[in-house]
Amino acid sequence: MVRISFIITYYNEPLQLLEECVQSVLGLPLPPAEREILLIDDGSKVPAPEFDGVTVLRQENGGLSAARNKGLELAHGEYIQFLDADDFLLTDAYQQVLSLLSQHQPDMLLFGITHTISWKNNLKGVLYFRSGIDFMRSRNMRSSACGYLFRRSLLGELRFYPGILHEDELFTPQLLLKAGNLVVADIPSYYYRLREDTITHHKDEAHVQKRLNDTLFVIRQLDDMVNGLQDEAQEALRRRVSQLVMDYIYIMWQQIPDRGVRHHRIALLREAGLYPLPLRTYTCKYWLFALMSHVIS
Repeated sequence: MVRISFIITYYNEPLQLLEECVQSVLGLPLPPAEREILLIDDGSKVPAPEFDGVTVLRQENGGLSAARNKGLELAHGEYIQFLDADDFLLTDAYQQVLSLLSQHQPDMLLFGITHTISWKNNLKGVLYFRSGIDFMRSRNMRSSACGYLFRRSLLGELRFYPGILHEDELFTPQLLLKAGNLVVADIPSYYYRLREDTITHHKDEAHVQKRLNDTLFVIRQLDDMVNGLQDEAQEALRRRVSQLVMDYIYIMWQQIPDRGVRHHRIALLREAGLYPLPLRTYTCKYWLFALMSHVIS
């Protein structure tokens, strides 16, 4: 039985980094029969090479969402783990993740993403939640789809929305709403490589505008979903929407110098009933931000 399907998405990353990513998965203490490695080449200029024990599929360039969705279409594993081709798993740390997965059999297991390679076997803590809804009601979440394992059976019809940036911000909250028992482990086991050409580092105006437009699209999509939920699920997703609005405003004030453009974007939030922010004590930072939004509204 395939225990975990590792879905690696590749688009024009240096082949040396792709090799490091693939080898980090092959080096895990998993019998070959229990792992499946799917490498989705999303129309790279230099095709992905073949690797022993890895299924390589090449498709026309469609973006990260399309590549991940293709991987989900092909996957047979009980659990899914996404990786970007320029990142890799820290073997010793991820081994503890696998141990927790075997021990607790959760619907989802969230773990740490790090920018450093050192590992001192210093697991600081593990938290348990009876559902993803419970987790979202009481905790901030990291949306990156590479930062957790999840049961493939949770998906149903859920897939990544094509053609947008920050697609994880739309996918992960919906997945959490479906999840039962949840484990959150303070284990930094996914190495995220900081590179100048990632979407969060681009500073040109067109890219910044697309980031903001796509983030606003995600916020509106999730906000529409809130009205179709009840009780705790509605409370959980409403918290996430408010946090995304806060992040959206912060990025806008950081990267949009034109006051007229900023005021226009605030007006769009206001028209959608998303501004000023609800006065909630989610975190100290959120409370201060929400209070400020009322003062200057």
